[in-house]
Amino acid sequence: MKRYRKWINVYPQGTKEGDEEQRFFISLARHPKYEWRSLAAVAKESGLDKKRVEQIIQKYYKEGMVIQNPKNEDQWGYWERLDLSSKKFKSMAEKDHERRIDDYKSKS
Repeated sequence: MKRYRKWINVYPQGTKEGDEEQRFFISLARHPKYEWRSLAAVAKESGLDKKRVEQIIQKYYKEGMVIQNPKNEDQWGYWERLDLSSKKFKSMAEKDHERRIDDYKSKS
């Protein structure tokens, strides 16, 4: 499994932007109950507006640190809290491969 960097080592500490990102990650990564958080929940808990939360998500999504829930496109999670090795995170190629196998089996 690929190891991603931790947010604590990446965000720009000591800057206004860094303070906002810190509030974002505390809301996303340290919630005791939920692995996946909606954009609205993160915005409300962090005190940031939704547009700023979306900007931070896009920044760290490219790095692989923030992951979109495959079952709900409005929910996001932090890589360290998620079980990325499970089968629920299949690539498009894996999903296509399984679909083709299932189609072949059903024709036989």
